Formats: sequence, structure tokens, C-alpha cells
Amino acid sequence: MGDFTGDGVSDIFLNIPSGGSGATSYNYIYSFVNQQARLLFDSNVYNAEYSYTVTYQDDYKVEVVSEKNQARYMIDLSLRDSEYLNEIYYEDGTLKEPITGWVDPVSGLYPIGYSSRSPVYLLLAYQQIAGRYHADSIGYVQNRLKWDGESFVLDFQYVGIFGSQID
Repeated sequence: MGDFTGDGVSDIFLNIPSGGSGATSYNYIYSFVNQQARLLFDSNVYNAEYSYTVTYQDDYKVEVVSEKNQARYMIDLSLRDSEYLNEIYYEDGTLKEPITGWVDPVSGLYPIGYSSRSPVYLLLAYQQIAGRYHADSIGYVQNRLKWDGESFVLDFQYVGIFGSQID
């Protein structure tokens, strides 16, 4: 429970793991102002609204495009192990065949940002970027959402990637 809308009334935050191998979750936020239930956030609606394309490129790159806000991210795979890269690329860095990945539905939704200066929570949504198959994780799209008086809107988006060991 916490205030997600800034009206001074605590809202109900529900997080239900799907139980599947994709580690997705079902998330809901309800308000109960004047004893009336009102759905403020539904992860199924969110997942339909936030779509992405994931396309492998030459030179050990993967392009991730967020359709919602027309943002483009380039992920550099060149630091991955040679066995992984050799399955996908020729020695000169060109793709052996076209490959598209995907971005999973929400796997984590977290209330963030509560402080004494601002007692209103924001939301942080995590969505895994998958490559050739689900376990081929490339990184995460991370969306910060805030209440605009009507609905939760994108406040900030970034892509997090995995590091590699320094030899």
C-alpha cells in the first residue's frame, strides 16, 4: 500500500508472479477513494501499450526500438564469448542469417521514490530483452512511470545490459 496518485490516500498494489518459466508477473494498482474501487494500473494493458522490436545487426549489434516513444537503443554484443558470437556472426562481423528477438511482458514492477519530500510512489517496470530464445537474455528495458492525473505515463526509459568479465 502507498500513495501512487498524490491524493493522500493509500492505494493497493498487487504483484502476482505468473509461475511460468518466463518469470513474468501480473500487476495491478487499485484506488479506493470514497469506498469506490478504481483500477489505476493493469500490467496486461501496459504490456499491450509498450511494444518493441529487437533486431540483430551486423558488427555484433542488436537494435531495440521502443514503439511507444520512438526510442532506439543499440546493444553491443562484441564482448560476449566467441562461441556465442560464432553461432550468429561470420568472422567479419556480418550476420549469418536474420535474427529477431523480443521484449517480454513485465517481469517486475516496483514502487520507487517514496521520501519525506515526495510521499508519492513512482513505478519501475522491468522487461527482459530476449535474443534467439528466452534464455538468451540481452538485457532489460526499464520504464519509470508516474501518475499524470489520469493514468501512469512514461517518465523515463532506459536499457540495462550485462557486463562481461575483464581478462
